[in-house]
Order: sequence, then C-alpha cells, then structure tokens
Amino acid sequence: MLKVNEVNHPLLAHYLTILREKTTAKAQFKSSLEKISYILAVEVFSHLKSEAKIVETPLMKAKGSKIKNKVVLLPILRAGLGMTEGFMELYPEIIVSHIGLYRDEENLKPVKYYFKFPQIKDKENVNVIIVDPMVATGGSVIFTVEYLLSMGIKNISIVSLISAPEGINSIDKRFSAQEKENMAFYTCKIDEKLNNKGYILPGLGDAGDRMFGT
Repeated sequence: MLKVNEVNHPLLAHYLTILREKTTAKAQFKSSLEKISYILAVEVFSHLKSEAKIVETPLMKAKGSKIKNKVVLLPILRAGLGMTEGFMELYPEIIVSHIGLYRDEENLKPVKYYFKFPQIKDKENVNVIIVDPMVATGGSVIFTVEYLLSMGIKNISIVSLISAPEGINSIDKRFSAQEKENMAFYTCKIDEKLNNKGYILPGLGDAGDRMFGT
C-alpha cells in the first residue's frame, strides 16, 4: 500500500484556502504557494536519513549529524517550479532537476518534452523528491516515477498541494509492493473527485496558469 501522508498544519490550511479562492491575485498566489512549500519541506525532510558527525565547537568536540544521502528535487514543469522555494531555502545542498510534461487533453496522458537529471553513480543512495501541485489522474507522477525506477532510483517521495483519490489509487495500483517500499506520498489535502475533464474538485483551477498569469 502506498504510504500517503496528508499533512496537517494550521498555517498550511490557511495558505491553501488563499490558493483556492478564485479572486486571489497572481502575486499572492505565488507567495502563498512558496510558504506552503516551506511547511511541506520540513515534513518531507524529517524523514531523511542522517549519519553521525563530530565537530569542534569553540570549547570542545561535540557529536552531531549530517544528511546521509544525496537529495534531488524534481519539479514537474511548469507548475512544480512554484513548490521549489521552501525545499531549496531549507536545504541549499539539494540538487534541482527538472522534468517537462504536458497533458494530452484528449486521452489525459502525459507527454514528455524535457528531462534533466544530475550524473549520480550511486543511485541507491539518492532521495528524489517529486513536486507537482496537483495530482489529478496521477498520470504525470506515474510517468515520472517509472522514469526514475528505470534509472535505478528507489527512494522516491511525491509531494503535492491537492490530490484526487483517483490519482492516488492509480499510483498505488501501478507499482508493486516492493517498488512502493521506499516510496512516500505527501499532500496538503485529498479532495473529493475528478470531473469529466480530469480536473480536481473542488481544487483550485490550473496552478501553473494562476501562478504565471497565463
């Protein structure tokens, strides 16, 4: 079973409400999305593995820790860009990759037009965090996870603002128990359902359009 974490935080709920409001201006939409990304980043980063490290304080040696694995942030373009700020600010060492997908409006399936990923040899010790504001049908996330698994990457987190039950179920059914063992799903809210055009209800509209004003 896919590990689904519906993150509960009063500020997160506050800013998500601003994003849902149809009269929210572009600047406020972008600002609220960035603030949410900080809250989600704290939750996701809390599950990273660490290792011991000894440091010299001004007075003596002290036991500490550092993040063990390489961490790659993978926003699904273009809306995923709005969720990168919090992750990059909290952990500047994070590597930022990109995948560009758009949805075929006839069959609702993703089409890839861009992919850039760092050259990492030890892929088993890499944590990849996929960020996509809206997980509707789940097609874009499934496509991205399949791509990562084919590269030998196993530790995958999926982070969204709003998700539809249909999308979560599709992701859960697509991957085996073994593949999902090191996979986790984080979302602010699981909404009611999809409409006949594949949009989340009640949702917040098209996150990319609202963020970039297109």
